[in-house]
Amino acid sequence: MLNYWGQTDQRVIDMRVFRTNLPNGNGQNSTSMSEFTQYNYNVLFERLKLVSYMLIFTYPAFFVVDFFLLKNLNHPTYKWVLAAVHITGLVISLLFMFIYRTKKGSKSFVVNCYILLYLLLGAVSSINSQLFTGNIYVYLIILFGVAVVIPIQPRKLLIPIIGIHGFFVTGLILIEQNDFSLLIKLINSTGTAVISFMIAVIFYTFRKNDFSNKMKLSRNEESFRRLFHLNPNPLILTKLSNDEILLMNHQAIAYYQLEEKDIAQMNTSFLYNNPEEKADILSRLEEQKVLKNYVTAQQISPNLRKWSMLHFELVDYLDESCLLIGTTDITAMKEKEVELSKHASLDALTGVMNRRSGIELLRKHLSLGTHAQQFILMFIDINNLKKVNDRYGHSIGDDLIKTCCATMNQHIDLNDCLFRFGGDEFIIVFFNKQMEDVELVWDNIRMEFQSINEINQKPYKLSASYGCYHYKSDTPITLEEIFELADQDMYKNKHIYKTKHTDQLTPLG
Repeated sequence: MLNYWGQTDQRVIDMRVFRTNLPNGNGQNSTSMSEFTQYNYNVLFERLKLVSYMLIFTYPAFFVVDFFLLKNLNHPTYKWVLAAVHITGLVISLLFMFIYRTKKGSKSFVVNCYILLYLLLGAVSSINSQLFTGNIYVYLIILFGVAVVIPIQPRKLLIPIIGIHGFFVTGLILIEQNDFSLLIKLINSTGTAVISFMIAVIFYTFRKNDFSNKMKLSRNEESFRRLFHLNPNPLILTKLSNDEILLMNHQAIAYYQLEEKDIAQMNTSFLYNNPEEKADILSRLEEQKVLKNYVTAQQISPNLRKWSMLHFELVDYLDESCLLIGTTDITAMKEKEVELSKHASLDALTGVMNRRSGIELLRKHLSLGTHAQQFILMFIDINNLKKVNDRYGHSIGDDLIKTCCATMNQHIDLNDCLFRFGGDEFIIVFFNKQMEDVELVWDNIRMEFQSINEINQKPYKLSASYGCYHYKSDTPITLEEIFELADQDMYKNKHIYKTKHTDQLTPLG
């Protein structure tokens, strides 16, 4: 079901293809059959309690019929046999309730005896009714009742049905004088006995299959829970309908720094950064059923933020749609990735953005077209770098570059961008500023240069020439043209500087 729930390929959490079926083998099948037999008798024992209560509470009506309504009936045998049947039924019910409450005796023995006695009472009652009314309805009703309400193991039910039905047929033959009526009643009663037995078989088989399925489900659930908690990566199982957390392994509790006692009152909101992210994930799951390698930053605690790779899958658990969520901690990998990205985008000497990253940023900005912010691009060239390198070496030249760059970086806003264009050339991009604002920034940089020149004992003087280009969103121009125009403006200032300063170098010490 899931191709990846950890750092290795672990295909252990597949609830649809679990192989934990009911045990195989003769001995194990016997154990399963014994479990079902015990379960079935427990169910029937509880049902007989309800049947007994019904017979006990309805006996007053039988008493009125037997001793008042039939008081003047000129058929004493029918009357007293009927009363005896009703009293016997009451006694059996009371005896059963005594056994039920005292928990004495074997449930299987009690249930089997109950069936035998009530089939016998039904047969006797119908033979008695044959004497007076000529009907056999009671026996037929009890046959159906036993089949539906008390479906025991078919081979154990077959013996009492054959025995009692033989008794009933014998009594019917002895009493019924009309051959045609006898034949009809024999056919009807025997057909009812056969149909009742088949109903009992169907009900028993259905219950047995239902028990078997429940056992499979229970064992599958047990196996799933065991494998779920053994998985080395954090796992969470939630209801899809209400986000209720059904299962969370110890790895997930530790990863998200949760208290086990609080999980029952929680939902999965802590997994998502916002409701929109959750809605997007669920929408994709509806189409794909599985969503792998979803990378997100999760705020574990106020002081701890982790990068996680989440894996989502829709599954069925206990006949309910659920969401299985696996988490892989990729914080270390993400930090390494950020570090590598930082090194790839920064200039190794100065620590500011390098040429590739700066140009990429400007191209992305220009791609916005009319929606792009206006900006002023300042092209800067450090003065006298070649002379410093020639006279004092490249290490001193590198120090000159770093000092100039650090000074410029201190005077620009966070929204502005400084990057090294190459060698002794730098670019500052001022967003949403006017030219007078940029001139003021450069004046501050220049004065800082002068302060450093006065205080530090350096073998060089800090100074730089600059040129600007003011870009507006409605200007049809390429980035290369912007650089060229700013560079040309810079060379104008460079020329002025060179005419005023022939040398900014001073001897060491």
